[in-house]
Amino acid sequence: MTGQATVLLAFLLVGHFLGDFTPLSTPRMQEAKLRGSPIGPIALHALVHAVFVGIAVGAIVRPTPMLILAAVAIEFWTHLGVDWFRGKMSAQSPALGDHDQSVFWTALGVDQLAHVLVLLIIAVVVLL
Repeated sequence: MTGQATVLLAFLLVGHFLGDFTPLSTPRMQEAKLRGSPIGPIALHALVHAVFVGIAVGAIVRPTPMLILAAVAIEFWTHLGVDWFRGKMSAQSPALGDHDQSVFWTALGVDQLAHVLVLLIIAVVVLL
C-alpha cells in the first residue's frame, strides 16, 4: 500500500467516525436512522459523509472533478441506502433498535462494515 493510499484510508475512516459518532450526527438524524424515516434527516446525514469523502479524495488524490463527484455520489447514495434499510429493519424488528439486545450490536457491526467496505471501494477506484 502506498503512502497516499494509507493517508486516504485514514482520512476516509476519520471522516466516517466524525460523521457517525460526534455531534455532526444530530439527535434528529439518529432518530430518523433508527426508524428509517423521515428520509430528509437520513439524507442530510449521508450528505455529511459525502462531504468528508469529497474533501479527502480532493485534497489527497487530486483527481478530476468528475472522479471527486463520482466518489461523493457513491458515498451519498450507499450511505443513505444502508442507513435507511437498517432503520426500516429496526422499525419492523424492535430488537434491532434495542441497545440491550445482542442483535442490535450485530446489526450495528454489519452497518459499519458495509460503510467501511464502500470507503475501501472508493479508495481503490480513485487511486487506480
